Amino acid sequence: MSVLKMKFVSIVGLKDYFDDFVFKHIIDSNIQLESALNFLENIKGLSPFPADNPYYDLMSQSSSLITEMGLEKEINGKALYHGACMTSPDEIRNELAALDRELKEHMDYRSSIREQLKKCIHMQKQLEMLTSLDVDIDSFFNFEFIKFRFGRMPKKTYLQLQLYMDELEAIVTTVSQDEDYVWLIYFSPRKYSEKVDGIFSSLYFERIRISGEIRGNPTEALAQLKDKIAGLKSEQKRLDELVKNLIEANREKAVCLYYSSVRLNRASEVRKYACHTAESFYLIGWMPEEDLKALMPILDKDKKIIYIQEEPNLIKSIRPPTEIRNNSIIRPFETLVRMYGLPSYNEIDPTAFVAITYFIMFGLMFGDVGQGFVLFAGGILLMKMKIALGGVILGAGLSSVIFGFFYGSVFGFEDWMKPMIISPMHNINTMLVIGVSIGVVFISAAMLLNIINGIKSRNLIRILLDRNGVAGFVFFWGVISSAVFLLKSKELILPVGVVAAILALSLLAMFVKEPVENLVHRKKIFPNGKSVFFVQTFFEMFDTVLSFISNTVSFIRLSAFALNHAGLFMAVLILADMMKGPGGIVAVIVGNILIVGLEGLIVGIQALRLEYYELFSRFFTGEGRPYKPLKNQYYL
Repeated sequence: MSVLKMKFVSIVGLKDYFDDFVFKHIIDSNIQLESALNFLENIKGLSPFPADNPYYDLMSQSSSLITEMGLEKEINGKALYHGACMTSPDEIRNELAALDRELKEHMDYRSSIREQLKKCIHMQKQLEMLTSLDVDIDSFFNFEFIKFRFGRMPKKTYLQLQLYMDELEAIVTTVSQDEDYVWLIYFSPRKYSEKVDGIFSSLYFERIRISGEIRGNPTEALAQLKDKIAGLKSEQKRLDELVKNLIEANREKAVCLYYSSVRLNRASEVRKYACHTAESFYLIGWMPEEDLKALMPILDKDKKIIYIQEEPNLIKSIRPPTEIRNNSIIRPFETLVRMYGLPSYNEIDPTAFVAITYFIMFGLMFGDVGQGFVLFAGGILLMKMKIALGGVILGAGLSSVIFGFFYGSVFGFEDWMKPMIISPMHNINTMLVIGVSIGVVFISAAMLLNIINGIKSRNLIRILLDRNGVAGFVFFWGVISSAVFLLKSKELILPVGVVAAILALSLLAMFVKEPVENLVHRKKIFPNGKSVFFVQTFFEMFDTVLSFISNTVSFIRLSAFALNHAGLFMAVLILADMMKGPGGIVAVIVGNILIVGLEGLIVGIQALRLEYYELFSRFFTGEGRPYKPLKNQYYL
């Protein structure tokens, strides 16, 4: 569990040195900037730097160029390009324009060749329909009483054309289709041709004049067209190779131009947060402690600036950002934490807690060696596809495999192997007790985490008087231990009066939390009056007692779903037995697919529900703000 430790850094330097300092030390750093003007309100003569970004066009052009050249994978977003990059905006602008112009010239010409080739291929399909005719193409396109048109229209408008077909004085024949267009021929009497042409034109029909491209009868024209297609294909191949070589030759330059533009844009971004007087500039922000330690020796040597580092707890007006760091094993479970919220800087990162509890709960509800292995394999596949929940599904599958060995279940069959610990359907009462017991342990752990969070935030009231603090913990375990001893030995571990006093004192501590908190913060002790306070707090205490019971009993679903899992496959086996033979095998396979897909999803959601409603709500506020260092901005 690790929230990255931050330091608050304030930097003051000579105003004329601002741009040089930013380029040397800031734009490639992991600082998250804050508005210096808002923070340093007491300094007279402060003014913001101009807010306009003179380098926006460079960022836009370089990004477009990278996309056109298909070099997005070259931009990894982790480290800046360390080659000999240009720093002059005019130099970058000129190089971008020259490279873009050269690339666009070849790519536009290649696009025109591709378009010509596409038209010729569709023309070829039309001419193949006319090869049986021995008539000159020019004559064919200039009948005295009939008008003949060949061309294409968008697929969407072609569908609209069908609405006019019954009333249209024309014969329409579809020649071919591609991704966007329908290529067709239509004939209409010359008498109605103007009206028909108008309808087709309104539907974005694009006429292609075959007679202007080729000569002779259809057979001769087809031969000419094939020669032309061969020439266009050859030219397209040459242009593809030319563009490929051009991109390869300018790959490094394009990446260099992009990163140079990024640096300039970052410099402009810094200006939005900085402020200055007549002689000095001011810059503030948050930086990870380890990064600041690496930067400090460099800053110490710079005589034109002064910097101060401070602990986050000394900065009252700005909340530090939160960045959670975990090892590769539990890192996938950060996804579940971030779905709920980001921990505040002074909170414990709950990722490890989620990883452990979710792992146990899923396996307990869905314990099966074979089905768990399917989930495990699916998780690996999703991780390779870089899908966020892949790691969670992998962990859930592993948990299912482990508990499957505990239960002795393989693809639902419970007679293939002997249970290592327990068979759910043969030990129903024990399973129910296990579910509730795990709930007691998890709730207790969540309450302890809340106490630790109270210690980290130095909130004594949260530690002692909160329903999930010491008072709530004592009450919860007082009730649990009393119930266990009464059930087992018919008597309490302590005298009744002592137990009653402990429970009463813990309830009283929770009861007076609000007025004590108001007193500490110098607010009105009973803002809505004493009577309203007593009535409201009484019902809150009643709700607290009921919630302790309901939250604990809620964990019985862990056992219920384990029993449901076994019971559901029993139904599959009954169906398979009724079908027999190949049908029975199919029923077992389909049954397993449904169980893995549907029940696996339901169990995953139920485990997540327990995390969020029964555990997270006790200790986790999720009000942290994300850490967004300057270094990670402006990447594709």
